[in-house]
Amino acid sequence: MPASRFQLQSARVLPFLLAGTITWSSGYPAAVPDMGWLEPDKLGHFAAYGALATAILRHPALIRWPLLGLWWALPLASLYGLGDEFRQSLNVYRSYDLADWAADTVGAAVAVTLYLRWPAYRRLLETPILKARKKAQATEVLATKRTEGAKAEQS
Repeated sequence: MPASRFQLQSARVLPFLLAGTITWSSGYPAAVPDMGWLEPDKLGHFAAYGALATAILRHPALIRWPLLGLWWALPLASLYGLGDEFRQSLNVYRSYDLADWAADTVGAAVAVTLYLRWPAYRRLLETPILKARKKAQATEVLATKRTEGAKAEQS
């Protein structure tokens, strides 16, 4: 089934929205609790840049050529993370951390690998949320009508 115009437009805009959100969010002081050996900050970096790399990979210009998408998504997400870490070093509230950049790059690599190699993960990401809800609602309405029809026949 061909993608709708809205789906194509949102796939083009999503990487830029994610990148802008990451940049905007990283300009504020971090309020991360100390949890010992597990740093939630690194999990946030991992997830955010994994989402960014996946959004780049799903761009309509790259979707037909997965390996080309890999070669674009991974370096772009990693370099964007490096640039964001440099920008944070200019902020009085934040500091430059190579471990954050490593978490950015690993998150992007894992997300891209999962998207390209695990069909169930890819299907999950490609399933439209609103369409699934509408289909579930339509099924529920149909079941209700059948039940009401059966009750009417029994009376």
